Amino acid sequence: MKSPNGRKIVLRFNSELQPVGDEAGLLSSVMGLLGSDYTKFPICEKNWRKVRTRDKVYNECVKEMFHFEEDSRGIIKRIIFKILGRAWKETRNRLYHHCYDPELSIEENIENRLDGITADYWRWFLDYRNSEETQEKCRKNAENRSKQLYTHTGGSKSLARLREEEVI
Repeated sequence: MKSPNGRKIVLRFNSELQPVGDEAGLLSSVMGLLGSDYTKFPICEKNWRKVRTRDKVYNECVKEMFHFEEDSRGIIKRIIFKILGRAWKETRNRLYHHCYDPELSIEENIENRLDGITADYWRWFLDYRNSEETQEKCRKNAENRSKQLYTHTGGSKSLARLREEEVI
């Protein structure tokens, strides 16, 4: 993946090595696109840490599109993986709630999958999402979310970007 004009986008980071500036918004958008690409990140993994293609996409897509100096402790790479992982997870959640119909049989649901997702991957994903263990996690997470006292209302900008704008 390359930027449209062939030039790399220069990323800036704050003292905590978080991406800041307008370029951070571009990074977030690109990570969202990459995280929702089923050919780069298959849906048939239980969690982000088990996705084997992470490093390949990081090297072939992220580093090809963005210019930044990596830190010796790998914090920047971990932050980028965190953004990618969140996009991957949110995409899988939207995919399940958009494409799965509990009124249909598993076979009918498999036929109704999106283009680009193999029947085997979709079957695995539906089996995983409909398992008792996963359903229990969903119930527990919904219960925990209902206990939150404050709702985030800061928009799509990260706190690091908002803080940096206040300083300028």
